[in-house]
Amino acid sequence: MQGVLKFDLPKDDNNYMIAVHAMDFALSCWDMDQFLRTQLKYGNKFETVDDALEKVREQLHKIMNEHNVSLEMIE
Repeated sequence: MQGVLKFDLPKDDNNYMIAVHAMDFALSCWDMDQFLRTQLKYGNKFETVDDALEKVREQLHKIMNEHNVSLEMIE
C-alpha cells in the first residue's frame, strides 16, 4: 500500500512544508509534553503565573528550534 501526497507548488508551499516536517512537529510536541511532565513532578515553583507561562513559551521555542521547525511555518 502506498500513500501519495500531491501539492500544487508554489501555491501550496505552506501545506507542503507542514507535511514534510510533520514528524519534527510531532517530536516537538512529545518533547514539550516531557518537559511539562517533569516540571509538574520535580520542577521549581514559579512566583507568578506569568513567570511560569514565560518559561513554558521559552521552552517551546527552544524545543521547536532543536527540531528545525517554527510556528511561522504554519501561518
